[in-house]
Amino acid sequence: MNQYEAGDEVFSSKDDAVEGEEIYESVTAPYVSLSSRKPRRRSFLAIGSFVAVVILGFAGYLIISHFSKTNDAQKIEGKVAMSADELHTVVLVKHLTVYWAGPMVGAKYALIANKPGSSFVRYLPNGQGLDDTTTSYRVIATYSQKGAFLVTQSAGGVTGNVGFTNVDGNAVFYVKTRPTNVYMGIKNKDIQIEIFDPGIDQALGLSLIHNQVQQIS
Repeated sequence: MNQYEAGDEVFSSKDDAVEGEEIYESVTAPYVSLSSRKPRRRSFLAIGSFVAVVILGFAGYLIISHFSKTNDAQKIEGKVAMSADELHTVVLVKHLTVYWAGPMVGAKYALIANKPGSSFVRYLPNGQGLDDTTTSYRVIATYSQKGAFLVTQSAGGVTGNVGFTNVDGNAVFYVKTRPTNVYMGIKNKDIQIEIFDPGIDQALGLSLIHNQVQQIS
């Protein structure tokens, strides 16, 4: 009688070598009937299911990543009303040079910083006005400007303009007929700031307060 080894045991037939539908790793394994291979078929199904989960998980990651990148892009295109903390985070993560006039109670902020050399922070009182393109909201603009202090100081000496140095040592000027727009050349930096506020003397007032207009860092 032929004997079949399965591990450390010896069986009188190939069928006996298959116990509980498990295939022993033995010399008889390649000859076991297909009906005895169900566990291995289930293994293939399990592997297939695992692969499917991995693929779906990766697809989900790509979708989430895509929307995350899209959302990040919108945040620097002025399309998202952000809290002060969200604005701060975006500026730091994107390594942007952005100045603002500090937080406003109840306000949110829109940032436009998708072009090199300039950025704009729009103040949105009560979070309203994101899609309003009128000049109804405070805006702090940051421009890359070589020799910003001297450029701004020189502009202040032009007839029809008002120029001075503020308490922080920055050069400031504005056009007499347009006091809503005040320009500030930051001392020892190639940065010029434009402060716009539709309120009477609001922009000028911001330029006079110590450390009111500052870099987000």
